[in-house]
Amino acid sequence: MIRSLFTSVVIIAAACNSGAQDAKPTVLKVGSFIFKVAPPWAAKAEPRMMSAGGFTLAGKGGAAPVEADFYHFGAGGGGGIEPNIKRWQSQFTAGADGKAPTMEREELTFGDSKALIVTIKGTFLSGPAMSPNKTPMPGYAMLGAILESTEGDVFVKITGPETATLATKEEVKAMVKAAFAK
Repeated sequence: MIRSLFTSVVIIAAACNSGAQDAKPTVLKVGSFIFKVAPPWAAKAEPRMMSAGGFTLAGKGGAAPVEADFYHFGAGGGGGIEPNIKRWQSQFTAGADGKAPTMEREELTFGDSKALIVTIKGTFLSGPAMSPNKTPMPGYAMLGAILESTEGDVFVKITGPETATLATKEEVKAMVKAAFAK
């Protein structure tokens, strides 16, 4: 399996009981980090190509889900922070209204460790990374998190309908902070 060449990933627990307060978190180990999410987030059954794993948040009322994909390629792998941000930006295009995508950056510091949160809004070009066949998804957003590590940076890409995706931003920041807490 291709992704096993790039990272060691373990989905440790995915137990969901009928009562939300009794539900156990889903845990994903990526590189030197452990990420935890609670329901209604769920582990992805099939991670994307080259992904170490991921989570989904079901859309409401038939809306598309919010998807979180985690990538780790080892020390020196993955192309670095700025090339990844440029790659993420290139996955957005001007919408039918001609409005260009927008991007914001926010740096988080945890002691000597850093993470970068990137927010991009606009028309997302959905499809496999190397495929020329992309489906324009207007009104989408991406939250990208890059966690710096001597064992290789971890890249988290969260995409979905803009309102639902942006509603997870504080939760994503808390997940990143907890991953540094070890």
